[in-house]
Amino acid sequence: METDIVSSLDTSVTASIPQWDTLVQTMAGLYRSDKNDQPVPSVATSYHKSSDGKTYTFNLRHNAKWSNGDTVTAQDFVTAWRKGVSPKAMSGYNYIFSNIKNADQISQGKKAVSSLGVKAVGKYKLVVQLENPEPTFIDKMVIPAFYPQNTRLVKKYGAKYGTAAKYTAFDGAFKVTKWTNTSEKWTAVKNP
Repeated sequence: METDIVSSLDTSVTASIPQWDTLVQTMAGLYRSDKNDQPVPSVATSYHKSSDGKTYTFNLRHNAKWSNGDTVTAQDFVTAWRKGVSPKAMSGYNYIFSNIKNADQISQGKKAVSSLGVKAVGKYKLVVQLENPEPTFIDKMVIPAFYPQNTRLVKKYGAKYGTAAKYTAFDGAFKVTKWTNTSEKWTAVKNP
């Protein structure tokens, strides 16, 4: 049953239309959709694809910030993607990670989440290993399931992360205020 209530802003917990609409307005992933629904760089500045089409190396902007002032890093993507593919993830979107190395085995509880084919190389380089070449991989990067999560806050708040505005940071154009996971109303304000 669909509701207008945003019950979480943690992409690994739920995937309702109101939640994802809110995330699109308040979060920035590696890429975003332009007016023609084509992927254009957002937190990523560029990427390199290996000759076999199975490794993507993303270079990230050095000036991307979370609403709390933290720098958006490659580790923030690793944190979010590992949560999203975990067998504990409740979004129903584990399958969207399927072609990333070991994702299916992780979702089935057969491998550790740390074995996911994604790693941070320093603060501003994200390397993704795929099982097979995927011509539409960059197109998928606009989907909220692939958005980052502030690693420091995920560690600090644990299961509370994404359950209220005060337990979440935003790296997009707006940030949510005056919201808890049972609120029927919230406010989106310009993100400094």
